[in-house]
Amino acid sequence: MDNVVENVLKNIPDILRGNRKKLIENADAFGEHLARNKLSTSQIRNIFNEIKTMKKFEESKDRLLLLKPKLAYLAGRHGKRTRDGLVGAVPDMVKVLSRCIDEIHNEEDFENFKQFFEAVLAYHRYYGGE
Repeated sequence: MDNVVENVLKNIPDILRGNRKKLIENADAFGEHLARNKLSTSQIRNIFNEIKTMKKFEESKDRLLLLKPKLAYLAGRHGKRTRDGLVGAVPDMVKVLSRCIDEIHNEEDFENFKQFFEAVLAYHRYYGGE
């Protein structure tokens, strides 16, 4: 697994608990990683749009959990298969978003997750993601 992905996975609890410095640093690094590894905006647009329509955590818990199979489908469709499993930008994104979903326990975590995901997409675009 890429060092950037490992670092983001390690920092997810702090990001979701509201550490803005870590949110920005990790969103920047991860957005750049995804852009450099040729993640296309269209590959994640549906997931992003679905998350943006979710208003409150309590009302959205089931929809949030049901994103995990959609993410797995994206990874299977766009990842490269190796002996060690799926590799590539989409599987990396799926690992991070799935871990985030697992770590969301309340409204604050949920709002921080949405802000993190939006920041990742902003940095992805900044670094040339199409």
